[in-house]
Amino acid sequence: MCTALWRENPMADNTKVYPSGLTEKEAMEFGEWYMRGFAGFLLGAVCFHVVVFSYVPWF
Repeated sequence: MCTALWRENPMADNTKVYPSGLTEKEAMEFGEWYMRGFAGFLLGAVCFHVVVFSYVPWF
């Protein structure tokens, strides 16, 4: 019984990148999407600050 549980243990899988549980390819794809989202957020924040500063300069 113990050996059956050991074979089913996902931590024994060398194709996963732990602690996330993703494969190397999945981790790289997630990283690309995360950076795109962060860049979009940053661009939106900069645009918002420029618009607000044009109406109400804070210095």
